[in-house]
Amino acid sequence: MSKVEIEIPDDRRFRAEWRIRPQDKQICVVITNENAVVICQFRKDEELLKDCFLNIDKSNYISWMFVDRWKPLGLPADVNKRILAEIEKWFEEDE
Repeated sequence: MSKVEIEIPDDRRFRAEWRIRPQDKQICVVITNENAVVICQFRKDEELLKDCFLNIDKSNYISWMFVDRWKPLGLPADVNKRILAEIEKWFEEDE
């Protein structure tokens, strides 16, 4: 499969049924099928082929079947880096 990099307008959201996925560990805004708005981190699972979103607020996973739309959050680089580091600490603590 080929990968491409694209730029999208800030108001553009991707529908879950489209085969477009965020980058692994990218922070996104997800709108669920129940119209809840959630800040998540996309988690690519190459082994199980079960890509999903990690709900940052509740530390639980949201399966694609519960996602209606999503878009990259687009945080400032320093804030994004800090949040990613904090999430990685969660996974280190579980080991």
